[in-house]
Amino acid sequence: MITVKDIFDYAVGLDLSRLAHSVYWAISNKLVQPNDDSEKLKMLQYEDEVINQLIESNMLGIGRIKLFVIETQQKDWFAFHLAENALDANRLHSNLFRDQGGRITRADRLMIPIMAFAETGKEKNLYELKKSIVQYPAYVGHAKANEHVLYRMGV
Repeated sequence: MITVKDIFDYAVGLDLSRLAHSVYWAISNKLVQPNDDSEKLKMLQYEDEVINQLIESNMLGIGRIKLFVIETQQKDWFAFHLAENALDANRLHSNLFRDQGGRITRADRLMIPIMAFAETGKEKNLYELKKSIVQYPAYVGHAKANEHVLYRMGV
């Protein structure tokens, strides 16, 4: 059985704001309990206006940390950083690599594909990695264009 808590944890972990705030609303209004079967969530009449307010205030802090990709001075190499904004990502990159870097792109879509970590050989998506990081901004690694292998360069 998939519980309400499982759905909530999944939604928060993948930055699914509407789903996470909807489940939070249902739990906080005692319409479901965390250990209930998640099927109960389908039976509820949700108060969209209230949930929209929760989403707008970002009650759960979802989506605060984003993935930024920075072009490096090495042709076809990009640095991956998790940060609240591009300025923090760029500052960390400059401090770590003494490289001003090129274009900075917000690349949350790259959080989903499985990436191989060259040091360990393990594969995981960046959402899983994000859960284990305690302090931001954080350096994730470097990757060559169109490849799904991350290398930790000089850190």
